Amino acid sequence: MDAARVAMKHTSDAGHAALDAVSVARDALCPRARRLLDASFPPESHDRAELASRLLALAVLQYAQHMASFRAWRSSARAWSCIARGDAKGTFSSIFWAFATFAVVAEPLRLSRRTYRALLRREMATRFGNDAVQKMLSDDALVSDGTMETRGAATDAAGTAAVGAPAFARTALDAAANGIESCVALLYHSQSLFSSNFWSAPVLIGCAIVGQAMQTARSFDGYEAKKEAHRAETATERLRELLKHARANGEAIALANGSTVEAEEAMATLEAGQEFVYRREVLNARTSFPSDVYESVANLLPVLSIIPRLARGMSVDAWDVQVAMTSFNGIRAALAVLVQNMSTLRTAETHATNVSNLYDALNASSARASMGVDKNGASTGSSVHAETPEDDMSLVEVEALTVRGHDGRDVIRGLHFVLCRGDSVAIVGPSGCGKTLLVKTLVGLWTQGSGSARIINRARVCVLSRKPYLPRGTLLDVCLYPTSSAEIGAETVALLREVMLALGLERFMEYLDVIAAWDENLSQSEQQRFAVCRAVVNRAELCILDDATCSMDPKDRAAAYGVLKKYADGILSLGDEVSLPKHHSRTLRVHSDGTCSDFVDVISPTKRHTQNGENGSSATASTISPTKRDDAPTNMPFSPLQMDASRKGNQFIRQQTKNVARALGVKPEKLGVIPTPTKGKALSFDPLK
Repeated sequence: MDAARVAMKHTSDAGHAALDAVSVARDALCPRARRLLDASFPPESHDRAELASRLLALAVLQYAQHMASFRAWRSSARAWSCIARGDAKGTFSSIFWAFATFAVVAEPLRLSRRTYRALLRREMATRFGNDAVQKMLSDDALVSDGTMETRGAATDAAGTAAVGAPAFARTALDAAANGIESCVALLYHSQSLFSSNFWSAPVLIGCAIVGQAMQTARSFDGYEAKKEAHRAETATERLRELLKHARANGEAIALANGSTVEAEEAMATLEAGQEFVYRREVLNARTSFPSDVYESVANLLPVLSIIPRLARGMSVDAWDVQVAMTSFNGIRAALAVLVQNMSTLRTAETHATNVSNLYDALNASSARASMGVDKNGASTGSSVHAETPEDDMSLVEVEALTVRGHDGRDVIRGLHFVLCRGDSVAIVGPSGCGKTLLVKTLVGLWTQGSGSARIINRARVCVLSRKPYLPRGTLLDVCLYPTSSAEIGAETVALLREVMLALGLERFMEYLDVIAAWDENLSQSEQQRFAVCRAVVNRAELCILDDATCSMDPKDRAAAYGVLKKYADGILSLGDEVSLPKHHSRTLRVHSDGTCSDFVDVISPTKRHTQNGENGSSATASTISPTKRDDAPTNMPFSPLQMDASRKGNQFIRQQTKNVARALGVKPEKLGVIPTPTKGKALSFDPLK
């Protein structure tokens, strides 16, 4: 028990010493790695204590393995003594116990140590990898591309950080584990040397340290050999390129009488490459010569340490020689691992730098957005205050909201509205007036501006955009995103089929389990209707539509709003469509100067004429067209040659309006464009005014 207690004490001291050594090396050589480790394992935290205890358990396994190996080698040394005495039974017994100790204790402990270390590497890599993925896919990171500088930095670092985070975790754990195992090996083998031969132990340990220092110095001398090897590889690549060029352009070279020049250049390159190979081999031989001499002499040093005992007439057992040789080689191996561990620390620092670059870019972007500064670092004022409404009947409450764009200019000023349950609000305005920024502000992804915006829990909000995001997978995954298809039941599937039937998507019901590139196989209108299905099956209480029905025809648009009004508690639509107001109970207009007002529908002459015809009114031509004069001829044909400059300008505006209507997929009459009458027909009004 006392021996076990002493061994545990030594093991604990070795574990703490190894941790301290790794900590000092990390602080000196790996500042980025230290910052990442401190962020994931804060000092004096439970996670830090758990990691230390696991590393200590790894040290205990290493120490137990050395003890078992020590017992096995002792049995093998006893076998040599029995052989010298001619004791067959003792020889068999010693060999049997040596094999049994190796097979039953030492090697299973080695396997357990390696398995436990691999388990720790997996857990560490998974933890750091999850942290990196969550950081890159967080809301702040996804909308942090407000400036080209930030977007470029984040894009460059994201690829390396995706694999750099788990790689950093593995290399950092390898560095710590190698340091601990090396310290345990140094402690145990030194203890074995002192216990077997106290006076020769310092000499052997000193020789091991001096020899490792010599090998380390020689390894730096091998840099010239590595440089020559690189030059030889470069010459080989150049020769390959020259021969490929000659083969591809052989006829042209022959016609130009340049074959001699090409051959001379290729031969010179070949000779240079062979010269570099020769230099590398010579330098490698010179560099390895002292190391080879040391390796040969090192095997004799433990035997030489026994000579003083023999000179004094003391008896030396074969076990003493075995302990001296095994412990001396173990100390040399541990010192070599410690030296090589420096390169592992440098690798960990490289991975940590890649991960930290991404984190710094994302943190700087988030800090800039939260502090309300533009891309030039200038302050843009206070940020938008977003919270959850106190009244559960209100879905959205906006008060004195001012939204600032990327350049610090106010794109929306003084917006006020309240969206209650069962209500629908439309916000219309020209392109570039800040409608998309308003959506980001409401859901908390954009904070540059002032005022307050209260909205229900974001998990109960579904935002539908002009170009819906279609994830990879089956069509069912597209309809359910972000919900997994494994988390739904028969009720959700029945609801999805009902909504698809209402939206005219019944022909896709048989393809719900098909995996395809749906963003390429579906039209823009179909993608937008599937986005509506996604909002319904996810039980969204508030649906925010950012030009989400612009590609639908009037029939599909009416069906989409009918489905949303049936299943959602509130609808907030933003767009520049003239058809939005009729689908909502209230409409607000955002003007080009950023001000907001209630929407007033200005009825076009054709629309007014249609309404009057439907109402059965007998309005006169002067009522339909207030611009018509009483003395205007009734059968005057339309002549483009009689248009003045102002009418030509109106004709240009009319053509541009037609182009806009064609791009939106609506009829020109809905944008106030009157069809051009055919030649010979009478005009009841002037279409250009």
